Amino acid sequence: MSCYPIVCFLFFCQVLAQERLQIVNLDAQCFRCLCYAATKCNLTLGCDGGYCGPYKISKIYWKDAGEVILPDDERERAGAYEDCAISYQCAQRVVLNYIAKYGRDCNDDGVTNCDDFTMINFNGGYQCKATLSRNEAGQSWLERYRLCNPETLL
Repeated sequence: MSCYPIVCFLFFCQVLAQERLQIVNLDAQCFRCLCYAATKCNLTLGCDGGYCGPYKISKIYWKDAGEVILPDDERERAGAYEDCAISYQCAQRVVLNYIAKYGRDCNDDGVTNCDDFTMINFNGGYQCKATLSRNEAGQSWLERYRLCNPETLL
């Protein structure tokens, strides 16, 4: 009796699990609000000032999220970051990976949810506890987030 079919099955399950990474409380509505907070989810944005696409993804953020790329692209290719960041679906995978890496209760309310994820997206993974209203850019981000998510406690 061979173990080969079992090994193949386990490998397939691992690959499938990686492709379907899910985070509790990071649903479609939260993704929409993260996008809206960043740029009002402007899908026509290119790159400006070191930030690209509807989620305003920086190259450092992209690298920290595992250098997600478009299908059939290469990480080393010049423009791979930019092309992914301006693609809504690819950018969502970048955000998902980043939040999977840094997701935690940033506002100390005992729940890890979209409020925390917006703090992570604006402040960065290690500084997520900083209040969004501390500067003008953060205040604008927070105002847009509140418009999209009126139930927020932020």
